[in-house]
Amino acid sequence: MAGTVSNIGITLAILSTYPPRRCGIATYSRDLAVALNDAAPDVRVEICALDRDGLAYPATVRTVIRQDERPDYRKAAQRVAASGVGAVVIQHEFGIFGGPDGAWITDFAAELHRLGVPYLVTLHTVLSEPSPSQAGALYRLCRDAAAVTVFTGTARRLAVDTGIAPPDRIVHVPHGAPPPGSGGDVRPEVARALDRLAGRRLLSTFGLLSPNKGLETAIAALGLIAARHPDVTYLIAGSTHPEVARQEGENYRDKLVAAVKSAKLEDRVVFLDTFLSDAEISAVLARTEIFCTPYRSREQISSGALTFAVAAGCPVVSTSYFYAEDMLAGGAGITVPPEDPEAYAAALHILLSDRDRLERAREAARTQGAGLHWTAVARRFAGIARATAARRTRPVPDAVATDAAGMARVDVPKLKLTHLNRITDSGGIVQFSDRAKPDLGSGYCVDDVARLAIVAAGLCDVPVRELKGADPQDWLDTSLGFLEAGYDAAALGSRNMRDATGVWLDEPHGGDHVGRLLWSLGDVAAGAAVPDKCRERAAALLDAARPSLRVLTTVRSTAYALLGLVRVPEPTPELALGVARLQAAFRATATDDWPWFETELTYDNARLPQALLAGGERAGDAGMVQDALRALDWYLEQVGLGESDPGEEPEGYLALVGNLWRRKGALPPRYEGDEQPIDAAAVVEACVEAWRVTGREFYADRARRAFGWFLGANRLGLPLYDASSGGGRDGLRETDANANQGAESTLAYYQALLALRSADLV
Repeated sequence: MAGTVSNIGITLAILSTYPPRRCGIATYSRDLAVALNDAAPDVRVEICALDRDGLAYPATVRTVIRQDERPDYRKAAQRVAASGVGAVVIQHEFGIFGGPDGAWITDFAAELHRLGVPYLVTLHTVLSEPSPSQAGALYRLCRDAAAVTVFTGTARRLAVDTGIAPPDRIVHVPHGAPPPGSGGDVRPEVARALDRLAGRRLLSTFGLLSPNKGLETAIAALGLIAARHPDVTYLIAGSTHPEVARQEGENYRDKLVAAVKSAKLEDRVVFLDTFLSDAEISAVLARTEIFCTPYRSREQISSGALTFAVAAGCPVVSTSYFYAEDMLAGGAGITVPPEDPEAYAAALHILLSDRDRLERAREAARTQGAGLHWTAVARRFAGIARATAARRTRPVPDAVATDAAGMARVDVPKLKLTHLNRITDSGGIVQFSDRAKPDLGSGYCVDDVARLAIVAAGLCDVPVRELKGADPQDWLDTSLGFLEAGYDAAALGSRNMRDATGVWLDEPHGGDHVGRLLWSLGDVAAGAAVPDKCRERAAALLDAARPSLRVLTTVRSTAYALLGLVRVPEPTPELALGVARLQAAFRATATDDWPWFETELTYDNARLPQALLAGGERAGDAGMVQDALRALDWYLEQVGLGESDPGEEPEGYLALVGNLWRRKGALPPRYEGDEQPIDAAAVVEACVEAWRVTGREFYADRARRAFGWFLGANRLGLPLYDASSGGGRDGLRETDANANQGAESTLAYYQALLALRSADLV
């Protein structure tokens, strides 16, 4: 039964920095692992450590990821999955992973998802206004997570507001801390430092030193109250953060020492330059009267140091950052604005001067801290881990294989045109189906009939034995008759919708359907294997209809038309007009971070760079070709197939923009809507066009990977192509595939397949 605990328990892998690496998340993960071992013996923990310095790790570390080596992330996921773990927890902080805003962790997560290993994410940072890059990386990471844990209610609210995960998956689990008086060895140098402070009223801060700690604020505040409180000493315990030391050396510590000297506080501020153990932290907190966290950033959503202090029953004076506001709301301390020494000094003076107020804060901290002790936190976390492990599934079959050279190879199913035959009749091609049964009431449309003509023209080049009785020439004849009947030269437009009895349901007008009409006519007229009579009919209608491009009003309808006009033997004025219009749209809108034709990604997106590329190549315009490739490369990054560094594999599968669309400068929603087959086909054909123009194997590889989307290489691991019927399912929804097999989706599969076949890429 799902959710029950096996007699042999589960293995939980924790991906994190880990000691001996020095950082707060490493300490957190070690303490969580120890607490789980004590509080949940059925949960066995192993560690996947992020490393930057070639450190020697303890035996619990089974896998190591070199932080700045992208291939390691996917390979580590494969090793973790092969070890038989039940679930993985990813400790997330932007700065501990490689890539822009730590984006390479999404490679690890995507591979776990592909292999059927469920994972959860613990967020150590949740920003109220993340950059598009930060939001995108976090959204991709959390999209397939079984759960996302955060440390406070405010963190949960921010995570919901920024749309990084569904609200029902975001769970509040407190940051753990040892109970007061936890035992353990204290090094002699730490003990001596504490002994020298005996009899003093002690303010303290511990943790790795970095400029964002804002310790100069606390030092300046002490200078303002030193005369009124001559028995107060401030202990700053901790070594410099390794990443700060790597880039700046000890500059920050030197600035703090200079600030102490300038304020004449040499006898009132003590620096203990060492990384404290948990036992040593407990010893410091046992002597502490007021704990100080004068941090500079309001965005800080977690703090192990503050958690430890409250759990130890220490009153706190802190700047107002999100985590402190949540932790101290019950009266365990006072918060003041960041970088305000006067306000900080006033808060210190209040607690130091009022013993009753100080004792009330101490009691509030003890009450708050009782729920933060590691045993309680570990039990709660173990419950979430067990529920996550219950979701483990079988690995997604490899729809796309990779050869020894790192290039994609696709095992294409045999051609099966059963469903296409079923939904095509003398009237055209039926728009919709209820599963595989045609819905005759949905009628016909120029959009789909134009697509049918393109597919039929391609099938004319397929050996008869593969067609198994299907007659693409008959489909061409039907399609051309439909398009001839719909187009109105006087109106420079076409009707689109026709019912099952042959009655047109609209008047001639422009739009995408006119662009597709021109596209299909160009393909049919230029089809080498198309019967002459069909080619002649298509050429005649194209010659009559091409002036309609002049009144098309959108870049997408223009792009469709261009894909047909580039096939005309002699360049036409409409071709020149169309490519100029498309390039003008690109150059008017494109920016360094959004090199695209519009300010949003909507549907059939890859057709835009495909058309500009084909038009630029036909016109011999290198600038157009360059613009088109720039747009295509950027779009491939948006959908998970961007160019990898040498020796690295791509993210693994095509993840399309859904039918809720993606807008420039906007945070991605939790769910972008259903992924559409026409978008996948567009990526395939755009990459095939880029391969033809450039000869780069990169584009051939991405064309095959994009085609894999139809066969199951997608975020759900579900095939959109129905091998039993030869139909195409109507989209990839949030949790399943739409079982209906309409004309648009079925024809999208065949357009993509025939594009690959025509280029000998399968």
